[in-house]
Amino acid sequence: MTDKIQVNLRLPEAVIAQLKAEAEKQKRSVNNLLEVIIDDYLKKSESGK
Repeated sequence: MTDKIQVNLRLPEAVIAQLKAEAEKQKRSVNNLLEVIIDDYLKKSESGK
């Protein structure tokens, strides 16, 4: 089993299109790209404290 929890998120179509394009460039899924973006944000946020 996984230790991950599913989260539903509503985003504008334009944002989804940008995320899909970036995920393709990085050969990732959109879900994985969002995980990386959030993880990076949280690490930067914690280091700024």
